[in-house]
Amino acid sequence: MKSFINLLFLTFSLSFATLFSYGQSNDYKPMCLDYQKNNCKYSENKYYHYNESSRSALFVKGQTSKMNFEIFNGRDYRISICNDEILGDTIEFKLLDDETGDILYDNAEDNYSKIFEFTVFESRVISIEIFVPGETESQNKKHGVLPKTKNIGCVGVLIEHMITPVKGF
Repeated sequence: MKSFINLLFLTFSLSFATLFSYGQSNDYKPMCLDYQKNNCKYSENKYYHYNESSRSALFVKGQTSKMNFEIFNGRDYRISICNDEILGDTIEFKLLDDETGDILYDNAEDNYSKIFEFTVFESRVISIEIFVPGETESQNKKHGVLPKTKNIGCVGVLIEHMITPVKGF
């Protein structure tokens, strides 16, 4: 009987906590969930596969963020960036060697292309650094307060990979 009462109490507590938490959640969290899967343009090449390192996040104009992922020798990769219109047409991204910090690719030198394909000859960890142009947070701060802005939206990073095709005879 005591275990039944404990079980009943636990069930009631979890139900109450679930109901109470509905009003406490971040309104933006579900907005960017799987944004890259639903909004970025997939390759028409049927050999490319979705890479689990793909991500999406909420950004404010002027924000820079970095994500790491591992690339493997003998694979081709395709990186596509997509974003909400409120953030503008120009999203800057760089691929950096995580160990050395060397810039492997900078889309600012490629007319801010949102798609980049490459072949890997040496496995390593790289970083994708994304910058959304606009006023920086420090320019918006007044007396230690950051006003809530409407210049906020989702950015998706879709990563696809495939085995590098054999070249030559």
